[in-house]
Amino acid sequence: MIVWMWALAAQAEERPITYSEALQASVGRNIAVARAEASKGQAEGTLRAAQGSYDPLYALEASVNQRRSVGFFQGLPFESDSEGWMLSNNLSQTLGSGTSYSLNLNVDRNVSEFASAFGFNREDAFTGNLNVTVSQELLRGIRFRYNVQNVTNARTGLDLAQLDVEKQRQEALYMAAEAYWQWVYQHELQQIALDSVQVAEEALRVGRLQVESGQLAPVEATRLEAAMVQSQQNALDAGNTAEQAANALLLAMGEDPGQAVLPATPPGDVPDVLDLNAVQAVDVAKAQNLDVQVSRRSLEQARIDLANARHGLLPRLTATVSAGVASQRCPEDASFRPVFDENGDPALDDDGNPIRVQICEVGNALGAIGALGASDNQPFVDVRGRLEVPIGNRAARGQRDQQEAMVWLRERELEAQLRQIGAQVEEQVRGLQSARQRMELADANFRLAEQTLGAEEALASAGRTLQKDVLEARTEVDRTRAEAAKARTDYRLAQALLLKLQGQLTEATP
Repeated sequence: MIVWMWALAAQAEERPITYSEALQASVGRNIAVARAEASKGQAEGTLRAAQGSYDPLYALEASVNQRRSVGFFQGLPFESDSEGWMLSNNLSQTLGSGTSYSLNLNVDRNVSEFASAFGFNREDAFTGNLNVTVSQELLRGIRFRYNVQNVTNARTGLDLAQLDVEKQRQEALYMAAEAYWQWVYQHELQQIALDSVQVAEEALRVGRLQVESGQLAPVEATRLEAAMVQSQQNALDAGNTAEQAANALLLAMGEDPGQAVLPATPPGDVPDVLDLNAVQAVDVAKAQNLDVQVSRRSLEQARIDLANARHGLLPRLTATVSAGVASQRCPEDASFRPVFDENGDPALDDDGNPIRVQICEVGNALGAIGALGASDNQPFVDVRGRLEVPIGNRAARGQRDQQEAMVWLRERELEAQLRQIGAQVEEQVRGLQSARQRMELADANFRLAEQTLGAEEALASAGRTLQKDVLEARTEVDRTRAEAAKARTDYRLAQALLLKLQGQLTEATP
């Protein structure tokens, strides 16, 4: 009686948990799902970084220089001073088509002074340079998929990470579903044990009255008391097992164990599933099972890698074309200055005319840039070709052989995965199809056990049978009641596993 009253008091404070609530919490707090989500985020970053390798690059470079030197020219001493600055703009990019280009626009100013025995020279000019270089792979590297294989690999990594997130989510849902229905079953066993305690206590009370009135032998009261003690022991064990099952569910939900909880979603009766098509169920599983999808994606990537490895056997032939134009201009306010000899007298040319040099004191750099389109600019064109042929080509051939072996392995893995999934689904379909029959048989046995118990109790009241037979009948009632509960929860477990194999398990109650 103490065990029964304690159970009633505990139930009054228990928090009900539904099936959907348990599964939803299990996904939101599952550490494996969290790790998979983090790996997915990393894979997204890896893909973005791989795609970024094909982004155009702009470079801006500037420099200022100043130098002075002393030396000899044709045996005569000289001194020179120079200073200047440079500004360079460069835009470059590599494309997936095997094309790379570089566009450059440079402008610089150089001021040089040269003093020697022949006189004094000073130069001041702006120089502009515009050129473009384009390189194109003509053999190895002309294939788009070969050039972007780092992006392809990163995208495959992201796809696998996304599949892993869903796989871990399905695993978390199934673990919670399995824990929930196991808890429902153990809770039902606990209720059966508590009901058995109540029945045993009442039977002992009646039996003692019958012994006192002389209707029953004292040994029968002893049997009833032993049966009550056994039922209390069974109730204690069932309570401990039910609490362990509840704690397992709470841990799957990411909550602290030891809470007083109560299952709020009954398993219900097993529906008629005799029309369940095993072939269709297998086809759905082969199309949507997460492990199969991972195997298919890995095989697809292995075949892409093999195609790239075979393309890598080709030699490399690169054509490069460079073209540009340069210009040099002094500032608009340039002036001319005479050249003096070592005695300080004006230097003269062969005709006796004074030698003068152009002096560019200040000016505008845009003049040199604008002059790039003038008729007196300095254009150039350069065409080059480069052929690279590795002797023996063992590295590329070894890579091809590795990828061929990987494709063979991935194909075998996919075949084995499909066979395994097909066998598992067929087994679950058979289990679902026989679950209704097991439930009907268990319910029939339970009804028959109750009828037998009623008959035995009537005979015992008439003194025509022993209490031992009544106790055995009560034990049979408890056993068949437990079998009926197990048939229902076994159906729910098989149903959850089938949905997991098909990649369709959700938080909703099926």
